[in-house]
Amino acid sequence: MQRMENGPRNFLIELVNTYGPTGFEAPVVKRWCNYLKPYADEVYTDAYGNGFAVLNPAGDPTVLLTGHADEIGLMITHIDDNGFLWVGSLGGYDAKLLPALRVKVLARGGALPGVIGAMPPHMQHPEAGDKELKRYKFGENVYIDIGAKNKAEAEKHVRVGDCAVLDYGFMELSGELACGRGLDNKIGIWAAAEGLRRCAGRADILSAKAGHGQDARASGKLAARVVAVATVQEEIGGYGARMSSFRIEPHVAVAVDVTQSVDHPGTDKKKWGEQKLGAGPVLAHGSACHPEVVSRLTRLAKRLRVDLQHEASPNHTGTDADSIYTTRAGIPTAVVGLPQRYMHSPVETIHLGDLENVARLLAAFCQELKPGERFAVKV
Repeated sequence: MQRMENGPRNFLIELVNTYGPTGFEAPVVKRWCNYLKPYADEVYTDAYGNGFAVLNPAGDPTVLLTGHADEIGLMITHIDDNGFLWVGSLGGYDAKLLPALRVKVLARGGALPGVIGAMPPHMQHPEAGDKELKRYKFGENVYIDIGAKNKAEAEKHVRVGDCAVLDYGFMELSGELACGRGLDNKIGIWAAAEGLRRCAGRADILSAKAGHGQDARASGKLAARVVAVATVQEEIGGYGARMSSFRIEPHVAVAVDVTQSVDHPGTDKKKWGEQKLGAGPVLAHGSACHPEVVSRLTRLAKRLRVDLQHEASPNHTGTDADSIYTTRAGIPTAVVGLPQRYMHSPVETIHLGDLENVARLLAAFCQELKPGERFAVKV
């Protein structure tokens, strides 16, 4: 298992510690674009803030590497007379997770600290017993306390439509594990960026002795046009991926996202599979996943000595791939997943070695593509 270098590790930490809820991803995309400017030939954004980095713009085929920049969050829907901020969910937060957590309200004057209110155990209804927390629901009892005395004071800082995120950043655990808010899917945009960067800076990624060296283009190793994208609005429907793939018209795409890990108490392997942390990236199989691209990635992982895990996604993947593969006349697409514990919580947990191997796999996939190569189902 290769250990992540300090530069890429620091980039990951910066991404996780940058707030970017759905529809408000600009700070994350800006940081992502700035990281790639020294390595890409072109870096730009579009009307809705998707970030693009292009390497070898005259190359063929065009390969799209995507992750989504947005994270789940909260939006202020009402400010009451006492100055409390009532919120709805931006994406898939479970309201039961939220009581007593710290937040940052992303107000027009800057990030404002707050806490989500929680009923003390002494004041809960005795007849409800230990079921009380199950009563937390958006629109009923999920609100943010910023310390305002009343509505007028709160409205000096905040308005309806502002958003908030949980105030939990990157933290390393033992055994190469790391946790934090928004690893879903900061890991995906990190991997897309790293895939491109390694193509730009390594002479032969496929070599067992590959290291930082001459530009892959100068050595004649890179035929493909590589486009890395940090997409927006995945958590509410994969909209940024649809915009991006329509614009780029790639010949092949690889979407990177997290997937459920089942190596913690209470999980159901019959329902979710057997993915676990530290056992390698996860390759999805299903209707959205092009069999020829999946086969290429499988063979390539074996060549790189990267262990792969496999999961079934029979109807849809729940990732940007669902928007990409049906765009225009159809784009051959694969999904590379990173096992994650505690998804959609402030302590999403991953294995950094698994993530390092995702980046290796993406870079090698791009470099192995032959001039003019296309993927098609054999019939």
